[in-house]
Amino acid sequence: MKVAIHQPDLLPYSGFWFKMATSDLFVLAEHDQFQKHGYQRRVTMREKWCSHQLVGKPALVPITEVEVQPGWQSNLSNIIRGRYTGAKFWKTRGLALLDQIEASSGHSLAEVNTSLIYLIRDHLGITTPLTTTAPPVKSGIDRLIEQCQMTGATQYLSGAGGAAYMGDTAGASFAAAGVSLVWSDHSMTTGDSILSILMDYEDPMSIVLKRSGDASAI
Repeated sequence: MKVAIHQPDLLPYSGFWFKMATSDLFVLAEHDQFQKHGYQRRVTMREKWCSHQLVGKPALVPITEVEVQPGWQSNLSNIIRGRYTGAKFWKTRGLALLDQIEASSGHSLAEVNTSLIYLIRDHLGITTPLTTTAPPVKSGIDRLIEQCQMTGATQYLSGAGGAAYMGDTAGASFAAAGVSLVWSDHSMTTGDSILSILMDYEDPMSIVLKRSGDASAI
């Protein structure tokens, strides 16, 4: 079983959805530590930042303990409307999406982003099941391996950027735990939020599933 793991980021870019669509199970790593300048609380839309407003100044805590300011639904909807009104598929997709965002709930950063991830998953027609695990206790590569073992994974699908922090021996570390490491070959069209693809392309999944190199690598 091929498993992908990723933090519940804010309306993330296409590579996130590629991993979800091409895996058998997608783990939302909601127990990871909050990153002040990471994609957990912000994403670019039309190459400009869109950010959640948070309660206080959280630091060194899990994403589940970070609170989003009340009214985040209206804040996010207003930004989306300002960035995408007039886009090719705004009337057929954007307006309905705003209604769904306004009806969403959640208080913690993990809850809010997870609710949005489920919304977009449905809009894209992705059927891969989503799950979370018990809080892992290890760090680095061992943390990923621990979660793979919790889910019964035989393969771990990593984003290409994972090579930068996992190092040259990552494959051997996974193999020693009975899990094979495979790399995403997603070809990115834009680093913007998935909303840019939803609003601009007739077939968003054709953009999400674009590959580069040898497709047999996945």
